[in-house]
Amino acid sequence: MTNLVDIRTLVLASGVIAVVLFVYMFHVQATRKTYPGFRLWTRGSLAAGVGLVLIALRGIVPDLLSIVLSGALILGYPLMIYRGLAAFIGQRPGWWPDIILYAVYAIITCWFTYGPISVAMRIAVISLLLSYYLARGYLLAAGPVAALLGSRNWMLIAALAGMSGLFLVRGLANLLGLSQPEHFMANSTLQAVTFILSFAGQIFSATGLVSLNMQRLEQDLSQAQHEVNLLSGLLPICANCKRIRDGQGDWHQVEAYISTRSEAKFSHGICPECIRDLYPEISEQVLAKERTAKG
Repeated sequence: MTNLVDIRTLVLASGVIAVVLFVYMFHVQATRKTYPGFRLWTRGSLAAGVGLVLIALRGIVPDLLSIVLSGALILGYPLMIYRGLAAFIGQRPGWWPDIILYAVYAIITCWFTYGPISVAMRIAVISLLLSYYLARGYLLAAGPVAALLGSRNWMLIAALAGMSGLFLVRGLANLLGLSQPEHFMANSTLQAVTFILSFAGQIFSATGLVSLNMQRLEQDLSQAQHEVNLLSGLLPICANCKRIRDGQGDWHQVEAYISTRSEAKFSHGICPECIRDLYPEISEQVLAKERTAKG
């Protein structure tokens, strides 16, 4: 395999895929109803695409861009997936843990770039951080997100779990010295497999995120249809007090029944017939004033 692939080509192809997925998600965002978190997922795809393109330019642009900045942008992809999933279910995790991890990444990467150069250690730190954020995204997708929607999005769950495991293996292999690349673009089976499998991971995760948004939309539409159905058909109403009986046999005031099943709000007045019945002595004066106000 290592003689048939070129790492720079694989990196560039991966970057192009990420940019295409960004365009796809941006189109969905611009033309469809989206929920909290979708913008973060879209930005994450763009960050990954730019980061991968910068890596493909390694040796052409400064190391600060092709190593330090590119890694930070790529790390933003799983970070935005995780934070987007948190926003999707109404959570707002603090930024400080992520800021600290980014600082750790920057210090270690700069040290092994401008100090004692170690490609393996740079790959190890970025891979382990990618695995960490992908695992956090997986836990949210398999737990709270599934509970919110009432079903699991297996495409997204499998993509996040698979990519987390892939980068964990890659990170440990480099950390433990099982992989010792002379430079990032050096052909190796582990490097090639990582990028080839990441193609599928990017596509499946992006598709899963869009599908997740559609699941939420379908859920809201189903709920809206249910509420419409509650106010349609025959309503059992008391011939005397005008209370309405619900499906459980309980009786409710008309105002309460409709308010709990729609966005309608009530204000109270009194009709001409009731004014004449209840206040006959002043009814004509009141009605005359109303006619004058209308006229």
